[in-house]
Order: sequence, then C-alpha cells, then structure tokens
Amino acid sequence: MEHELFFDGTVKKYSWSIKTSDEIVNQSRVHPPSYLSGGKLDVQNEKESKFIALHVGIYWGLGVFIIKDYDIVNVMCDSNETYEILYNNTSTDNQIINDKIHFINQLTDHRNLKIVYKIIKPENNLATKYLSTENEEFVGKNSRDFV
Repeated sequence: MEHELFFDGTVKKYSWSIKTSDEIVNQSRVHPPSYLSGGKLDVQNEKESKFIALHVGIYWGLGVFIIKDYDIVNVMCDSNETYEILYNNTSTDNQIINDKIHFINQLTDHRNLKIVYKIIKPENNLATKYLSTENEEFVGKNSRDFV
C-alpha cells in the first residue's frame, strides 16, 4: 500500500497527517518538557520539531497499523533543506536531527518500508493547519480510535 506522510512542527507542538487513498488521518502532540527526556529533546526550533514529527508519524503509523511492512511511504517535505538532509541521508551539526534520522532509518529498514522523499509547497502541507488552536477539534491526540 502507498501512503503520503505530511509533517510539521513548532517549538511547542508537532503534527503529522497520513493520507492513504482517500482517507486522511491527522494527529498532533505537544512537545514534552525537556527534563522528561533527560534534556535530550529540548526543542529549539521548527526544523528540529519537523524531524521529530516525521519520526513520530512513521512510528505511530506503524503502531496503529496504518503503515504496514513493505509499504511505500511518500514523505512530503515542505522545505528544500529538509528534503536534502533526508534524501542524501546527511549528518548535520544538530544532535536531535541526527538522532531522528537514525531512528527513521532504523524503523524503515526493520519494517522494509520504501521511503520516497518529495518536495511540496508549504501551503500544500496537510499537517500545518493542525499546529494552530483553531483546528484542535479536528485532530487526534491519542491512538485509542485506531487500535
């Protein structure tokens, strides 16, 4: 099966949307305080948040069985910088981003996912609207409805 995974984030919150055929599932989460991760996830900027959203989106999609082994996941990047880092699998000077890339690679290798990175315009990112409070009622914040 083929999916499109949209993701976005701010220093406070992150979101992802998984589109499969005509169905779209939207989720958002608030970043936990850094002390809960031993200071490892002290989100400083939107770029870090986006990589966290991508990692969690893939992990969550697998966990609720939307994404399954051997599926194709089109990762919809709304910035050239994000696309280049992911497509070229390059290391950065940011430990959070490097860790997220490592975990994404680990998940996709372990579950035999085919990852295709695509560039989209920011206004076409389905996950962005779930970062604002006005769309809170239209986005899931847990996994109970899926498992």
